Amino acid sequence: MSESSYSPPIHQIELLKQLIETVHRLRAPGGCPWDRAQTHQSLRQYLIEEAYEVIDVIDEIHSTEDLKKKSIQGAFREELGDLLMQVVLHSEMTHEAGVFDFYEVAKTLNEKLIRRHPHVFGEVKADSVESAFQTWEKQKAKEKASNPQASTLDGVPKGLPALQRAGRVIEKVTKVGFQWEDMQGPLAKVDEELAELKTEIQALEKDPQNESLRKKMEGELGDLLFTICNVGYLMKASPEDALRGTLARFENRFRYVEKQLKSQGKLPSESTLEEMDQYWNEAKIKEKKGKPL
Repeated sequence: MSESSYSPPIHQIELLKQLIETVHRLRAPGGCPWDRAQTHQSLRQYLIEEAYEVIDVIDEIHSTEDLKKKSIQGAFREELGDLLMQVVLHSEMTHEAGVFDFYEVAKTLNEKLIRRHPHVFGEVKADSVESAFQTWEKQKAKEKASNPQASTLDGVPKGLPALQRAGRVIEKVTKVGFQWEDMQGPLAKVDEELAELKTEIQALEKDPQNESLRKKMEGELGDLLFTICNVGYLMKASPEDALRGTLARFENRFRYVEKQLKSQGKLPSESTLEEMDQYWNEAKIKEKKGKPL
């Protein structure tokens, strides 16, 4: 069977129907009290959490060899299922409201994929990743052209983590030419924003109860973070991934500090900063030598 004519076996289609029916049963009278009590808003946090649990597994996958590990296979399958559950559950709620159901969600997605891939389903040619991406963007632009309220910034969810959202905003405005021509501008902007932040910090330290000064300091901190995100974008480095990497290293090192202190019968709160710094530096040295902490 060729890839272009793939059709899943009937029993696999039935599995999807069974899932939808199970969720319907959970929400129906006599079903699960917890599931029946949920709303789109009450499930918001779970949708976000499930997405990040999928990301936690993805962070463990660096090659197809990793996917052969039973532990990763099981975790990936389960977390993707939990995320799918959220989609099915929200679709069940809209079905109850007489709006649309899961099958209409699937239909809408399928139509969009075909419409935005004319280089696959039409006559347009795309022989590289970049040309395929440009085709997708051109099709999106055509769809937006008929909407007088459309903006370049449409499609960036407000609920995204701030660093990730900053990256998407920067990406979108860059595509329409709103960007520095070289790295001199962004790097000079970092220095400028850092100097402004220092000024506001010094003012706030003299009057720590002044909420107006605190707001100004927060504004300058935000400006600096956004500017750094722009530098990351131009250098093809994800600020979100970079910070996640830093957090992982920080957590590993601090756990090492805790472990060393615990071996002496002490807690971090019972230790001096000098003691903790000593073990922190030990952890950094071990990391550089590739030794486990």
